[in-house]
Amino acid sequence: MRDNRTFKIVLAVACFAAAALNAYRYAEGDRDTMNIVLGVLFLLAGIMYVYRLRKGI
Repeated sequence: MRDNRTFKIVLAVACFAAAALNAYRYAEGDRDTMNIVLGVLFLLAGIMYVYRLRKGI
């Protein structure tokens, strides 16, 4: 199977953008628990993709 480095980069950027959007919603006053949960999950997914890019997995 070939390496999908570009796809991993796009996914990492998308995850960090989604986490930032949830953080922005929280900062604007939408104090929903789901914004916190989704923000943390997207942040962890973005970190995972960056880790996989750095390790070459």
